Parts: sequence; structure tokens; C-alpha cells
Amino acid sequence: MITYRLYMTAGMKDEDAGFYHTLLDAIKEKHGIGYGCVDITTLNDAEKEQLVEDLRIISRKNGIGVVSKGSGVLPISRRKKLGKICILLKLENGQVTNVYPHEINKKRIDIASHLKRALKASSMNEIMDHSSISEQDIARMISTFPELIEEGLEFVDTEVETEGGKIDAVFKSMKDEHLLIEIEIEARDNAIGQVQRFVTYSEKYNIPREKIRLGIVCARIADSRLKACIGAGIEVYVLGLEKKNPDA
Repeated sequence: MITYRLYMTAGMKDEDAGFYHTLLDAIKEKHGIGYGCVDITTLNDAEKEQLVEDLRIISRKNGIGVVSKGSGVLPISRRKKLGKICILLKLENGQVTNVYPHEINKKRIDIASHLKRALKASSMNEIMDHSSISEQDIARMISTFPELIEEGLEFVDTEVETEGGKIDAVFKSMKDEHLLIEIEIEARDNAIGQVQRFVTYSEKYNIPREKIRLGIVCARIADSRLKACIGAGIEVYVLGLEKKNPDA
């Protein structure tokens, strides 16, 4: 079930508030999508920090920008705090799946433009703010076709919780090894530390450490990060296109 949550600021103009509410009410009437409103000033420090963390997570998953730069104000300030603008969250079954405004491929998607498109759409499934690949897209791809990673690989599960963090995808090899995968659009510097924390999977599921393999699946990775991953014993798989020709 899709819902919206609008975070309002003290400096929000009355006409903007009224405009957003009008659009959200119309979307609710047309698509049956409910929404709630939250005054950011009523949040305590812990709630604000959690909101910032949620925004960072969805930024990484969707490959979108949420931190303010020279191109304009976004939900998170340059000081890594909540900005002084309204924020709209899109949720599916209680999980944040997108945030507005955001930036993708140097294009800004603001609250009003998204809501207008949602209102015009015949169904919410038609709404796509950008055509770039997301981590969810990669997860669906490799879980459906595990052989893209390795021949004979068997998909086990996605979003597996451990004390070290959430594992994006788990696979089992023909040698009965468990391959724990972190998915990223572009592998970042903190990826190694994140993946190394997955070793707690061994204790939780009583899998011998020698049967655990750690890996990253990404669309792009810098050579320096690739070398660091290999040096840390982390396997790296980069998505790519292969030109095919018919057999002679």
C-alpha cells in the first residue's frame, strides 16, 4: 500500500501548504492513496536523526541526491542536518521508497512536479521520476538470474537482517558456500566496512566462516576501490552489457 508523508517547516508559505494539500487530497480521491502531515519542529533530536538516516538510505538505494549543493536546496543541508524546506516521503507498506525534492542526473524533481504527475497518471504504477537503474532493480535482476554472478548459483533471500547490518542478497553456490552481497549503484569507500560486518551471518545461521563469501554487485567501481575490495577478500561483480552474435 502506497502512502505519502509531508514534513512541513515553520517557514512554509500558506499558499504552498494549501497547494500541496490540494494535490494530495486529489490524489487520495483518484488513487485511494492516503497521506499524513508532520511539523518538523515537533520532532525531537532522535527523530530528526532517524529521518536524516532514512533519507540517506533511500538516496543510496535509488541513486538520487538529497544533500544540498550549489544547484539548489535539498532535504539534507551541507552540514548533514535536516534542511529548512518541506519534505515529501513516498512509502510502500510503511517503508520509504522515495523522497522529494531530490536530484537525479542533474535534474531536480520537486514535490509539486511529482504530485502533479501522480494526479495525471491513470495509475500509480505509471509514475516514474527517472529512468536510471536503482539498487532494487539490481536486486530483482540478480535474484531472478543468479547465473549473472556465477554459474550454478542459487538465490536464497534478500534483505537478510544480521547484527552487522542488512544483507542485500544471499546466494548459495554449488560448493555449499553462502555468498553475501551488498548492492550499490557505484561502490563507495564505506562499502568494504559494510560488507565485512556481514560475517555475523555465520554466527546467526550457524554457517562455518570458511563457507562464507563476501561480495559487492555494482554498476560502477573506481580502480582504487576495486583493489581495496580484492585486498580485503571481497568479491566484486560489475554489471555490464555483452554484445551477442548468433553461433556460426
